[in-house]
Amino acid sequence: MKSKQIGKVVRLNKQGSYELELNGNVIRFDGRGVVSDDYVNKYHEDIHSLVSEIRGEWGLLGLVSGVGILTPTAEEKLVASIKQRKLYGMKGCALVVSQAVIPPLVQSQFERIFHASELLFCFCKTEKEGLIWLESIGCFRDTY
Repeated sequence: MKSKQIGKVVRLNKQGSYELELNGNVIRFDGRGVVSDDYVNKYHEDIHSLVSEIRGEWGLLGLVSGVGILTPTAEEKLVASIKQRKLYGMKGCALVVSQAVIPPLVQSQFERIFHASELLFCFCKTEKEGLIWLESIGCFRDTY
């Protein structure tokens, strides 16, 4: 089910920052920096507030720049967060890591996270490629 763009969240701190934007049934995540436990906790709360407005399945388009690495405990918390989000309709994640400092390292960590979460995922070279993949699993933006 499509909806209008209904939410945007921006968080900034010393270690990193992120921006979340809901458009249709796709949440766009643009994150930079090191991901700590506090970062994941706030991210989980912010995602939950956006997801509460979606009826049905949805997908995440993730854009990672800068360091983009999670601490070990943040990685565990993100796996738990994704498992919970799947219960609320999360269908898959398209992730673009080409702007990370060390893309293969970020990709390797997120592969572990997605496998542990049993979530559909695709690593893409561009945002457009990620949106095409999300459309292939039924997740669409209202505007581009």
